[in-house]
Amino acid sequence: MIPPITKLLIKIEQLEWDLAEVKKELETLQAPFMKSLTPEERLAAYSARTRAQNERRRSSRRKRDPEAQTLTAEELQQLSLEEGINPEDNLFSSAIIEEREKRRE
Repeated sequence: MIPPITKLLIKIEQLEWDLAEVKKELETLQAPFMKSLTPEERLAAYSARTRAQNERRRSSRRKRDPEAQTLTAEELQQLSLEEGINPEDNLFSSAIIEEREKRRE
């Protein structure tokens, strides 16, 4: 006998697979439509989709941690300045580049 949790995991896998198939089919149907749009309309559609995805992510984070605070880029920049981080130093980029170079060696 399959435990109930295993049955649920199998159902989730099937739903995820079905959803991936639907997304693939939707992208196939959407491609000709997107080609008929002007560059400005394509950008607007892309921006709207990105905003919706970001809002879903934020909503998901809020459900996991209702006390969590989401910062805008401007708020993060202001906090960095208040902490004494000089934007011209590119500390974050420098750290990423250093790690990448270490891994290449």
